[in-house]
Amino acid sequence: LDFLKDCVETYGFNKVEVLLHLIQSVITNAQEEGILTVPPPILSRVYQTASRGYVNLLNTKKITDTKFPFPYVQLINLLLLAHCIMTPAVMASAVPSKVLAP
Repeated sequence: LDFLKDCVETYGFNKVEVLLHLIQSVITNAQEEGILTVPPPILSRVYQTASRGYVNLLNTKKITDTKFPFPYVQLINLLLLAHCIMTPAVMASAVPSKVLAP
């Protein structure tokens, strides 16, 4: 864990990426040394699943890194404010009875 802490603080690496690399390295070393006796198709599936998780991580990073345009944010706020003001006024004028209006 000191190595992970050093990678994050000194080099600015992502913890998840470093852990994924370490896990893959440990699996590869265990397979080469005979500690892990798993058939190659199953082991390739393990690597494939880890790779798929990494791809999903990168996709979420793309989504979070994309900035929402400021003019759209202001327009949404303005329309929400107009909706909050106009809806009660329109409903009060459209409903003839106080019983029908909750």
